[in-house]
Amino acid sequence: MAGYKPKYRQPGAGRPGLLTRFRSAVAGILQRRGRSGGGKQQAAVIDHQHNYRFRKLSRTGTLFLLIATMLSAGGWFCYQALERSDIFRLTTVSIQGTHMTREAQILDLGSIEQGVNLLSFDVDLAEERISRHSWIDRVEIERSWPSTLTVRVSEYRPLAMINIEKKEGQSLYYVDHHGMVFVQVKDSQDLDFPVITGVQSTGELTGTMIGDKGLVAQAFQFLRLAARGNPIVPLQTISEVNVSPGKGLVVYLVDQPFPIYMGYDNISTKYYQLVKLLERLYRKKKIQEIKEIRMDYQEGRILVAKVEL
Repeated sequence: MAGYKPKYRQPGAGRPGLLTRFRSAVAGILQRRGRSGGGKQQAAVIDHQHNYRFRKLSRTGTLFLLIATMLSAGGWFCYQALERSDIFRLTTVSIQGTHMTREAQILDLGSIEQGVNLLSFDVDLAEERISRHSWIDRVEIERSWPSTLTVRVSEYRPLAMINIEKKEGQSLYYVDHHGMVFVQVKDSQDLDFPVITGVQSTGELTGTMIGDKGLVAQAFQFLRLAARGNPIVPLQTISEVNVSPGKGLVVYLVDQPFPIYMGYDNISTKYYQLVKLLERLYRKKKIQEIKEIRMDYQEGRILVAKVEL
């Protein structure tokens, strides 16, 4: 049985009418306009918020800048007031560690005067000026508030002297334990040190330091070994260490006239061999019979020449 198909449609059913489609189109246009207007309003709100935050940050930054300026100005005025006051005027100076230098020299070099204000006193500059003194190795200045300065000086300690032969004559200099050639010896100063002789010029020296190579360096090594305090060959018993291109090192003792030929190398080994040899000669009381000692005679052998009677 075939289905029934009506011939006419009921009103409102099926495809929308023209009026209905017109109303839907108008509603869509109005809705899109509403959305567009809302986006502009939202952007305006965001811009307003940004401007408010910027103004707020600007006011905060200006406030901080004003406070910082006021604090800086206040600090500067306080500093000026303290600098003019007597609270931090220098009244006491303590100088420690001076032996070869005089306190008056330290005060003059460092421009340290009674009444100077410690706030404006340049400690670094004073230390640099004092350290220019030829006897001073290091210097440290400490401020003790409100009115005291402590100056701690570390002077060079001579190990020996070195006689440098120049065209214009000979010059005698002190050498410290590190090999620093630091000041020329004056007649009024202590001369009770071993002397390194035979140095033709400063060419064997590295600036103001004795280098690591060459005869001068070996002579300095020999003296440093003696400075360790061995009772047989201490530093005090050495009068001279001569450096000779043709003979190497030649050592002379204070209480003995004979030379000791050390040669050119293995100075440490030869020093301790010499200590044992001299200890035996002193013990057997044969030291007075010696004419010369050759530590460089042969490898592992020592020649002891005696005086012919």
